[in-house]
Amino acid sequence: MDEIFRIGVDHLVIKNINLEYPEHLKKMTLTEEGSLQEGLVVREAGFTIYSFTKLTEKNELIQGVNTLVFNPNKILDGNNLRNAREGRIYNALIEVQKRLKAKDIKLDFTDSTVDTVEINININMKFEELKKTLDLMFFVLSRGKSKCTYGDSESYLLRDRRQIESFWFRKNENIFRAYNKTLELKEKQEVDIEQEITRIEDKISPYNFQKLFKDKKLDLNLMTVLNNFEIVENAFKERWMTILKDSFRYLEKNHAREIEIEYRRFKDTQKRARERKKVDPDAKVVRGVYKYLHENFSIFDVKYLYEVIDNYFDRNFKREKAYALRYFSKENGLEKIEFLSNFFCT
Repeated sequence: MDEIFRIGVDHLVIKNINLEYPEHLKKMTLTEEGSLQEGLVVREAGFTIYSFTKLTEKNELIQGVNTLVFNPNKILDGNNLRNAREGRIYNALIEVQKRLKAKDIKLDFTDSTVDTVEINININMKFEELKKTLDLMFFVLSRGKSKCTYGDSESYLLRDRRQIESFWFRKNENIFRAYNKTLELKEKQEVDIEQEITRIEDKISPYNFQKLFKDKKLDLNLMTVLNNFEIVENAFKERWMTILKDSFRYLEKNHAREIEIEYRRFKDTQKRARERKKVDPDAKVVRGVYKYLHENFSIFDVKYLYEVIDNYFDRNFKREKAYALRYFSKENGLEKIEFLSNFFCT
């Protein structure tokens, strides 16, 4: 369980690996840009190795960088539910060496460097329960430009989240995702874990990954990275804690005001309808502002609706809050922010 609900690596890109293999394993291919490429490509469950030399159309010979892209969890477990840290990463590398040795390929990591990693955390809560909070975080992170499986809208208040199972945002080669891990394992890997898990992950760009270690005056040698894993972990925590803080600030600054605009709009419409009723008995009077808000808008936490009621009513605010609670008793997004902060606070 500790290896599931902890910050860890999903996959790594390791470069400058040393490879020795028989000549007959070399293959020549034509690339899309018209260059000839000769070398070795090995694809197995959990990892891919690239080793090639390229001959361009201008007869320039370019030696490629031997690269290993691998998922230590899939190699060790057959799926990527657990989160790998230094020990599991090292064990997975040894397993890759064994598998390649069986193919008469020698793999040495002595001079290898880490190019980038994808780091994540699993959260033991249903995606459905965290959906609204995650959407807020991605909305604030991306300034309204994040994507989701369904329900895209530039207005946070108008988001339709009923079918959403994932959120993502890409910025400067960094990719941020949050999704229903239980569903993903079942659909893509045919693994039923019988437990509700939400995953949040970052794929860090090579530039930003290098900067993490450069700022600590460390190189990117494989063993240096494995022995200083807390640098990656702390950067992940700080990034998402900052996103949580920014999300809370957004709520405090905007959310009650956004709700009040719709609240007053409905009340004004209702007032005009009552006036029409005086001269036209057949005119319809629309009632139920809280039902209207519940069916058409996304209220993050009942606290912000209470703020609107306090501002709108000089009296009877207790009665109105009781009416509001009928529809919004389960809107406790601030508790979810506090829950997530326990994972990310440093």
